[in-house]
Amino acid sequence: MTFAWNNAWRAVVFLWAAFFLAYMSRQAVSSTFAGLRADLGFTEAQLGLVGAVFLWTYAVINPLAGLMGDRMHKPTLLSASLVLWAGAVALMGAAWSPVALLAGRAALALAQGLYAPTAVAFISQIHGPASRATAITAHATAQYAGVIAGGWYGGAGSESFGWRWMFFSLAMVTVLYAGVLRFALRGYAAGSAAATGPRDRSPMSAIFRTVSYLAICVAFIAVCAILWIVYTWLPDLVRERFRLSAGAAGFSGTAFVQISMIFGLLIGAPLGDWASRKSPSGRVWVMAAGLLLSSPFVYLIVAADGLTGMKLASAGYGLFKGLFSANMWAALLAVCAKDRSTFAVGFCNSLGAVFGGVSSYMVGALKTQYPVATLFGATAVLGVVAAGVLAVAAWRYYPRDLKHED
Repeated sequence: MTFAWNNAWRAVVFLWAAFFLAYMSRQAVSSTFAGLRADLGFTEAQLGLVGAVFLWTYAVINPLAGLMGDRMHKPTLLSASLVLWAGAVALMGAAWSPVALLAGRAALALAQGLYAPTAVAFISQIHGPASRATAITAHATAQYAGVIAGGWYGGAGSESFGWRWMFFSLAMVTVLYAGVLRFALRGYAAGSAAATGPRDRSPMSAIFRTVSYLAICVAFIAVCAILWIVYTWLPDLVRERFRLSAGAAGFSGTAFVQISMIFGLLIGAPLGDWASRKSPSGRVWVMAAGLLLSSPFVYLIVAADGLTGMKLASAGYGLFKGLFSANMWAALLAVCAKDRSTFAVGFCNSLGAVFGGVSSYMVGALKTQYPVATLFGATAVLGVVAAGVLAVAAWRYYPRDLKHED
């Protein structure tokens, strides 16, 4: 089925709202740490697990979700994901112990793990090469807006009517939107298994023999290790260090990173398109530059003397990280066979989730023994190394690995 421009972009608009709700639900908990300590007796290590449990579970489900997405009708799977994660958010609101809340986080990861690889692959199917990267990037901006909204609403909602009802309200909105999304995506035959050709599939092993794909996965591991430390710990660190309310800390700990990331995406997408016309590896060079430039700002976020310095460092990190993210999925999908695209996205997402969870947990486990600046700085070094790996791939392997675009 050939889609008119309006229909293809209409799907992105509705998926944007779903992805926004996904990140609101993920991030809101990081602004409730004070309440979780007081009401459920969370320790610092257990708070580190709030991010880690989500990400490790997310890592398990993503490859399986990729296999499901390559075989099932994608719009149906996307709508079902929203219903399931609404239930998980409600479970978090009803939690009576740290274990119960962590179980809710794991359930949330299982449900949301169905969404991301399926949505990215679906968008790549209904958009051609001329608009594919821009469409994926436009959808990705929901992540950053959702983190800001979740950081603010998690803190403000908890202070206004309690963290339990904050979660319950998110669950109600999400389950209602699931019906809206299912209605909006009806009739998109491109999202079915038949559209991608379930027979005569390319071998799965081809993905893991593609050097450029593996290099992008390595870079994504570093990006997620850095990002999830920032997502999990920065709102609480801001609250403690600068004596802000939970709502103000949730906003300050997310907004400057996320808003600057959106600007980075808006700059990075056309820059990557331009660079790819100049060189087959141009998009990957933009990714490598973004990762290299963003990494030092991670250390500066926590090393800054005052709140203004922290905000400026957060903005610098977000801007350059946006250059990477704007080109990540388009670059990855360009070296993977279309009939394995959802799995390729899911497996890469899985690796990022594993190491994002490790970094999130390690900060919680080690922050009483080492300065937080040292812990953030270690991930910054990892980012610089990963940028080098990506640069080697762009130089030696990416032009060879590119698939034909139609």
